[in-house]
Amino acid sequence: MSEITTAITARQAQIKQLQSDIESLQRAASVLGGGTTARAKAVSQPKPKRSRKAKAKPKTTAKPKPKATAKPKQHVWSAAEKRAIGRRMKAYWAKRKKPSATTAAAPAEPKAAQKRKRKPWSAAAKRAMSKRIKASWAKRRKAKG
Repeated sequence: MSEITTAITARQAQIKQLQSDIESLQRAASVLGGGTTARAKAVSQPKPKRSRKAKAKPKTTAKPKPKATAKPKQHVWSAAEKRAIGRRMKAYWAKRKKPSATTAAAPAEPKAAQKRKRKPWSAAAKRAMSKRIKASWAKRRKAKG
């Protein structure tokens, strides 16, 4: 049993040595590449092992499913891009609001003058219409009942 424990401690020492070597190499690569050493820090702290045994996978003859492709990141607009779009849209709407050449040449009349108004009803015409409508209502009531 003591041989096993000494072998385990020897392997653990080797693992620690390899991890420190990896860490130093990553630091050197980040210095050369201009990156950060966050990856090196993450590697130096291994996750604890799971004690559960993996289940045996059943053999299948089906073809493997194709991997889903990641969606491309959405473009985030800078402040300068937003201002440029704003200016273009303002110009677009100003152009649309301007009167066209054909309407500018015609004399501009007020809308009230363009639309034809009805003559107001006289009192006699109102009374006559009222009598006709009341007669039609009476006729409907008589037919119903």
